[in-house]
Amino acid sequence: MKTRILTLCLGGLLLFSCDSKKGTPKYQEIEGVAGTVEYRVKYISTDTISLKSSIDSIVRTIDNSLSVYNEESIVSKINKGYVPIKADEHFKKVYTAAREIWKESGGKYDPTVGLLVKVWGFGREMVQPISKIPTDQELDSLKQYVGFEKVQIGSDGYVKKEHQAIQIDLTSVVRGYTVDVIGDFLQSKGINDYVVKVAGEIKVKGKNTLEGKPWVVNVIDPYELDSNYSEVTLKLTNEAVSTDENFRRVWIDGTGRRFVHIIDPSTGKPLESEMLSATVVTKSARESDSYATMFMLIGLEKSKEFLAKHPEIKALIIYSAEGNKAETYITENMKPLLVENKK
Repeated sequence: MKTRILTLCLGGLLLFSCDSKKGTPKYQEIEGVAGTVEYRVKYISTDTISLKSSIDSIVRTIDNSLSVYNEESIVSKINKGYVPIKADEHFKKVYTAAREIWKESGGKYDPTVGLLVKVWGFGREMVQPISKIPTDQELDSLKQYVGFEKVQIGSDGYVKKEHQAIQIDLTSVVRGYTVDVIGDFLQSKGINDYVVKVAGEIKVKGKNTLEGKPWVVNVIDPYELDSNYSEVTLKLTNEAVSTDENFRRVWIDGTGRRFVHIIDPSTGKPLESEMLSATVVTKSARESDSYATMFMLIGLEKSKEFLAKHPEIKALIIYSAEGNKAETYITENMKPLLVENKK
């Protein structure tokens, strides 16, 4: 498959008017911004009552808890040093999920690398190339504030951290978690055929019953600029998909050296890896979101080892081989979901 870099987009998310007769299933689509989060939902239902205000409320509540882009969120207050602060249920669930990935990755996935991210020019806003590469001594002075074990939720429900300077960023779990919560809400309303998207995290349930086929997600290579670029369609049922990559948030110094936003907590430096992107399919968006990030951090061989022990996870990994040639690794259980189309 002639693919280098993957991005995700929803296939066919146009609002259709299939039948105006009451009681007839129709496509319904909702999109919006709640807090700092953009979302998009498509579902099939006979009920035309708008669910937008309810979904906005769900997304805003999670944003107020866990978004590092929301200055008033619980996590932002923790990062500013306002601790101890009591965690709500969303924070507890995402924190617990992040600890699982932290352990499974052998510490490579660490949500407390915030200070290192900033010193390398990858803040919350746009990427800012730095004029001077940090010295090992400077990085060591910051690494004392890195370590997920240094952030705890006590039995009293309050978040505590060992050093005031520690920064925590759970974004790689939050987006997928938000997708799952929206999906649970839809199902509570009796909606069993839907697609939910937050950022690049997508979850589908049921199928496109109006067209009698699975929901589809298109995986496109934006780097093939001619008319023969590759497009891959994933056919999903009751699954979630996420992609993580290292090509968007990048800066290059005067020598041509490339620095990516993914920081290795053990070295304090941007990741040097053959990994270009990881697309992961699991049952929940929280899992697909966090595992895609984990694979980028642990590298190709360890990702293969992990996937061999977890046959329930499906993955498509793009990596740089000898001579900077992009190659693809696909798990066997992922192959039935892929349909290649040439344009």
